[in-house]
Amino acid sequence: MRLAQAGRIARRELRGGLGAFRIFLTCLTLGVMAIAAVGTVRLSIEDGLSREGAVILGGDAEMEFTYRFASEDQKAWMRSVSDRMSEIVDFRSMAVNAAGERGLTQVKGVDGLYPLLGNVALVPEMPLAEALAGDGTRPGIVMQKVLIDRLGLVPGDTVRLGAKDFVLMAELAREPDAGTSGFSLGPRSIVATPALDGSGLLSEGSLFDTDYRLDLPETADLDAVKAEAEARYRDEGMRWRDARNGAPGIQRFVDRIGAFLVLVGLRKTVRETGTTSILKMTGLNWAVSGFSALSRRRSDPGPWRQRRGEYLMNGWPGRTAPAVGTAKPIWLWTRPPTT
Repeated sequence: MRLAQAGRIARRELRGGLGAFRIFLTCLTLGVMAIAAVGTVRLSIEDGLSREGAVILGGDAEMEFTYRFASEDQKAWMRSVSDRMSEIVDFRSMAVNAAGERGLTQVKGVDGLYPLLGNVALVPEMPLAEALAGDGTRPGIVMQKVLIDRLGLVPGDTVRLGAKDFVLMAELAREPDAGTSGFSLGPRSIVATPALDGSGLLSEGSLFDTDYRLDLPETADLDAVKAEAEARYRDEGMRWRDARNGAPGIQRFVDRIGAFLVLVGLRKTVRETGTTSILKMTGLNWAVSGFSALSRRRSDPGPWRQRRGEYLMNGWPGRTAPAVGTAKPIWLWTRPPTT
């Protein structure tokens, strides 16, 4: 058969099949648009997290210690590298009203510099320092509305934390660094850290975390400060976080939901174009999860994990996986149908 004759036969076949082909292209276009939209939204969220990282974190950098406060030497070093340093203690406790009713709360003890960035919104409106000062006889406390309603409180009522009484001064409407708190078992309450003296809540054996927020000079090199902090205090239980990734929990959630929606878009596209069996058999889910795990291990590996990750990524497993993932659907597509 000559080429011209084959071309005429192909054109004749296309006249009757263009309708179905248009449906194929439409479905493919919609799937690509959905995947592109997911990527655009994800990039927008990541850009916002990067741009507002310092506000979300509550400072340019944070050093966290577990079950203890920083030593005086550690505090002196933090003050030497920063313009301002704010100390925060975070723990769980039971809030008790005058009738003896209890409610679990996530307590944040703060100093006079909190918050370094952003603003705390209270109802009725007042400065946080004024609210935490109390009424002259009892230190003040502010709580989220859900906890106030659960305990049946109004401003001026007494709330007991541990062995100490506090006076409810206002409702906590907005907390600027709430995005860094992660999972919380109870509504937020804020008190002044010095007011916790005598409560028994921060005694030896208590479970609490301390965060030291640093407002660094504009000329500070984050990488250099981080390297020095880790060299000095990594063996003392210090964990570092800075404004470049101020909310790692939110970042992980965005990455996972973005990957999930992309896979949903791919599956929908393949289903609409009538090739669902290919997606089921290619191992796409294995490839995405596997390479994601390898990437995470390479980002912060130990010596053994680093060698293993480099072998899997650059050795024969990493080089053959794309070929296998591509060859299998082609084989499934071209093999004769089974009866």
